[in-house]
Amino acid sequence: MTSKSFSVPVEPTVLIWARKSIGMSEEEVIKRIKGITVNTIKEWEKKGGQVNPTFAQVERLSAIYKRPLTAFLLPAPPKEAPFPKDFRTLPSDERKPLHPKTYLVIRKARRFQYSAMELIKELREPSKKVHLKANPSDNPETLAENMRTQLGIKDFPRSISFTKETVLDEWIKILETNGILVFQISITMNKEIRGFSLFDEEVPVIVLRRSDQTSAKIFTLFHELAHLLLREGGICDLEESDISHEKFCNHFAGAFLVPKNELLSHPVVQANLTMKEWSETLLNAIARNFKVSKEVILRRLLILGKTTKEYYLKKHKEWKNKYKEPKGGAPRRDEIKICVKERGRKYVSMVFDAYGRNRIDNLRVVDYLGVTSDKISKVKETI
Repeated sequence: MTSKSFSVPVEPTVLIWARKSIGMSEEEVIKRIKGITVNTIKEWEKKGGQVNPTFAQVERLSAIYKRPLTAFLLPAPPKEAPFPKDFRTLPSDERKPLHPKTYLVIRKARRFQYSAMELIKELREPSKKVHLKANPSDNPETLAENMRTQLGIKDFPRSISFTKETVLDEWIKILETNGILVFQISITMNKEIRGFSLFDEEVPVIVLRRSDQTSAKIFTLFHELAHLLLREGGICDLEESDISHEKFCNHFAGAFLVPKNELLSHPVVQANLTMKEWSETLLNAIARNFKVSKEVILRRLLILGKTTKEYYLKKHKEWKNKYKEPKGGAPRRDEIKICVKERGRKYVSMVFDAYGRNRIDNLRVVDYLGVTSDKISKVKETI
């Protein structure tokens, strides 16, 4: 017997939890461990099963499932918040299962969320929280107007000097000031996913796909805010849909970013009150003022009866066919920028605030930020 060939009696429910927490089937697991079959996995995961994995196999499972070895010694699966609901709108026969890397992204966001909860406790200060409560039966137009009032927003953003990047940063700042954390994380698989949300009474979270175009991130931000208002977590592709919650969230995001009265009083709209088929030149002229995409403007015009559904669907299909994924390439990895983008300025600021008050030590700063100690000062400089 080799030093790692002895069997380990792992609780079957823990093995099931570890595998499902990364979205893997038995077939996917056996491709990564030599000498086992699907029946082996089923036997390991069966209550009263006659076969246990060896220590070497548990080590391998730990690496595959991205869980520490100690997790496999637990007497029962740990309690975790519910997994966000999958609101992707593709037909079921076209929808790809969530990739294990997507599960890891969601687990990473959860880890940041739990860390933020710890930091809030360390700081011992009440944080400002926006009231998150809505129903699918609510009028999205009215809800958006009320939400803008609650967030203290009147005419923002209208300045022609603002870029979309500046506007996105300002929107994120407003939400984070009101207790909603925003993370921007790379989603390399399941590229149709534009973002997701993690509802929690204390620390609600919105996650944006880091590589998306800025205008897409802005819309995703408020689509996911709508999910938080509905007090649910969701994984979304933001496609046009008859799924009630997704339709509601799209409507809310559009109404929030492009208020009805402001759109109808816009000079371009006023000059073309009888128009039904809007040129891209006109749509872009309006979109520049609201700092959104031309499709958001056309969707708002459709909702407000200023274009037809046929024309909107025609343009939507045309733009979708022309859309190209942002070029990823292989740029030099900037750990400092990634650290701040992934966790958000509010989270990073809380880390340094807690450190400055001697509530956490240097080792915990490294753990919270996910960078080596020599990079801590550089992270601080960016905020």
